[in-house]
Amino acid sequence: MRKQIVRSLIAFAVITVGFAYGTSDNTADASSELRQKLSDLEEKRNSNKADSEETKKEMEELEDEIKKVEKELRQIDEEMTETNEKISEKEDEVEDTEERIDELKDRIKELEKRIEERDELLKDRVRAMYQNGGSVDYIEVLMGAKSFGDFLDRVSALNTIAEQDREILEAHIKDQEELEEAKEKVEEELASLEESLDELENLKEKLEEQKEEKSDILGDLEEEEELLEDALISLEDEEELLKKQEEAAEKELKAYEKRQEERKQHEREQTENSSFGSSGSSSESSASSSSDVPPDSGSGKLTRPATGAVTSEYGPRWGRMHHGTDIGQGGRSNVPIVAAEDGTVVQAKYMNGYGNTVMISHRVDGKQVTTLYAHMSSISASAGESVSKGDKIGMMGNTGASQGPHLHFEVHEGPWNGSKSNSVNPRNYVDF
Repeated sequence: MRKQIVRSLIAFAVITVGFAYGTSDNTADASSELRQKLSDLEEKRNSNKADSEETKKEMEELEDEIKKVEKELRQIDEEMTETNEKISEKEDEVEDTEERIDELKDRIKELEKRIEERDELLKDRVRAMYQNGGSVDYIEVLMGAKSFGDFLDRVSALNTIAEQDREILEAHIKDQEELEEAKEKVEEELASLEESLDELENLKEKLEEQKEEKSDILGDLEEEEELLEDALISLEDEEELLKKQEEAAEKELKAYEKRQEERKQHEREQTENSSFGSSGSSSESSASSSSDVPPDSGSGKLTRPATGAVTSEYGPRWGRMHHGTDIGQGGRSNVPIVAAEDGTVVQAKYMNGYGNTVMISHRVDGKQVTTLYAHMSSISASAGESVSKGDKIGMMGNTGASQGPHLHFEVHEGPWNGSKSNSVNPRNYVDF
């Protein structure tokens, strides 16, 4: 169709030029020049079309490649999460085993001390029996009774001595057996501990291999982390996310309005109470009432979402825009992540590029603000849940397009979007 239009233009131009120049000698030259220009235009248009199709094809190939990388990242993140859980379980197992060993060792010391004390007692009994001729002459003791009552007392005393001797021996034997069992149990626990430590070491080596594999996927250049994150996020289904954000924002708005109404009601009650006193007491009451008013949750300031140093600021980085602030603790991953403000969880799931991510909608000074917490090792919040400032929502981690354990924290004035057009410097809201 486009070629037919171009041909018609050529024909029209040739005819027009012919009429304009009549039978002039320049007619052929002019027509040839115009025809060449139109031919060049057609070639250029065809070339642009070809370039557009080639670009589209390249974009489709890039999208396929990104999806492949995302799939590999997600798989390795799941494997790393599973390995971390096993390491945590094995560390707990090692700790429990060490505690049992310590308890057994304490029990062994107690038994050995008791056996030693009883040995001394039995030695004293044997020594006394030896000094008395090697044994107690029970007949002599009984026949020496001065009365029947004295006889019964002596029989009872002999029975008591015999019973005590028997109990001492039985307890001694029992403690000796328990001591041997405890020592055997310690050996078993030590063997189990050694095996657990070997397994723990193997798990840690496996985790390091998985980290190296992830580094290979992400590439050697840190710049790829930003590029991959942006590219992968652009593939997210933002329509569903937008709907969730609208629902969370509506819920949070109602909660905010309720808090504001409760605050106003509290202020009215304080004002009415203060009016009953004298002028002096009224002034005093007013002063105290103002301090009793609960603080407005929309204070304009958010709390720090995690402890640790800021490892990367908001702003241009490696020639690209870094839309958040990174917080880390020197490679530690067992660092709690908390909600920066009261709000409603928009979603809590694995997001391409971001890894395990929580997104929360807030009302700050009456305006909607959305915070995003990325790369977590685990999530302890769920979509639609109301959270308070400081509530734990997950643990610092290394999931998604991340080169090491840290928190990527974003603040958006309004709902979050894939282009991050409304992201702002978190330092505007948080004192890091």
